[in-house]
Amino acid sequence: MNLTGNWSYSEDFGAGNSTGEVILKQVEDKLYADFSFVEEIDGDYRIEVQEKLEGEIKNSEVLLKSMEVIARNKNGIIKYLANSFEVHIVSENKLVGSSFDTDNVCGVFIMERI
Repeated sequence: MNLTGNWSYSEDFGAGNSTGEVILKQVEDKLYADFSFVEEIDGDYRIEVQEKLEGEIKNSEVLLKSMEVIARNKNGIIKYLANSFEVHIVSENKLVGSSFDTDNVCGVFIMERI
């Protein structure tokens, strides 16, 4: 199974949600991800995030770790805590898992192949 391709991304992290797209590139057992999503908390704020991650596939699971993150709000570039994603490969067209940052804010996500 090869996960290379474009994926939709939807996450619920309790206080709000994130939606966007992910470009995955699989090279043997390595997985590279370019996330582009909008994070919103109940109309309180909106952040656009671009994040590059890397991980290794092991037994239908991947831990993607952030290599680079850029976040913007209406005022420009802001500080943003990098994410890690625990990915479970459900099928070649569906991935599910959880995300967490260095402040232990956790979320649950679904990615579906576009």
